Amino acid sequence: MFRKDEEPNSFLIVSERIDNRGWFCAMSCPAGAKRVVKKFHAHSQREGAGFIVRRPIGGSSLSDQEADPFLLLDELPRTNYAPGEFPGAPWHPHRGFDTVMYMKEGRGDHEDSMGNKGSLTDGDCQWMTAGAGILHNEGTNHPGGYLHGFQCWINLPKEKKMTPPAYQDIRSSSIPVVTCNDKVKAKVIAGSCAGQDAVCQTIIPVQYIDFMVQPGGEFTHDVPAEMETVIFYVYKGSAMLGPEQVVAKEGDTCLLDPRGGTKVWFKESQNEELGFLLLAGKPIREPISRYGPFVMNTKEEIRQAFLDYQSGQLCKIKGTMRKI
Repeated sequence: MFRKDEEPNSFLIVSERIDNRGWFCAMSCPAGAKRVVKKFHAHSQREGAGFIVRRPIGGSSLSDQEADPFLLLDELPRTNYAPGEFPGAPWHPHRGFDTVMYMKEGRGDHEDSMGNKGSLTDGDCQWMTAGAGILHNEGTNHPGGYLHGFQCWINLPKEKKMTPPAYQDIRSSSIPVVTCNDKVKAKVIAGSCAGQDAVCQTIIPVQYIDFMVQPGGEFTHDVPAEMETVIFYVYKGSAMLGPEQVVAKEGDTCLLDPRGGTKVWFKESQNEELGFLLLAGKPIREPISRYGPFVMNTKEEIRQAFLDYQSGQLCKIKGTMRKI
């Protein structure tokens, strides 16, 4: 909804609150805050060996160009599994991008074909650069109990797609949690928030932040101007976002205006706890060719990735391991 004397632009505004004069009611939203240009509910699907995920990024609701540099975001919703019930994602390859596993709750083991292995527990993160190629096994032999986590794929530019593979295994105790105000905390997995930098080192400039908000909490977060892509995904509770006060509930995804300012304003809206991920990144703006576990720039490079995998030539370099 727009003021009567304004023409709508090419973006889609899906929810708003308007006062009785016809203006957007901004409450405490600062001037220049980014607007929501698209909102949708993440669809659910089977992944890995058969577990259910919600997919905010990587489906039909966001194009690769809109989400650039983010390729995929899956949420494994909080679920209590019996021992051996969770099937995990058995051996599979990757090439051409970063994969980020954030274990919000529970435990997940991982190993690759070159001998690297480890475990993620409550709040840990593994930032893996697949680069030229990795063959790995995730989450199998689960001991049972609650699992809640997120996997994100982040693209790499052409000159970095064949870089040697590398891991950053980051314990929860090493990931900064900043107190933004008395009702808002932020776990800074990548990038920065409220003056606090992450310990993770990334190839592409990105922010990956888990915001945890108490009832009635609100905050204005600053995003660097170069990080034009900003995506807001709610995994718990309900929020109002931006000058139009778009309401985003559990499972909703919001894409913010890439041409707007550098401020992201939100407020908890239902007098309950709110949890959401904020992803912001600098677009790469290169051709994307993707098929299954491979993301390259051309179809020929995808074909070569499959040939390398089938011939056993995909994984030739053991990934370095940085434990934090």
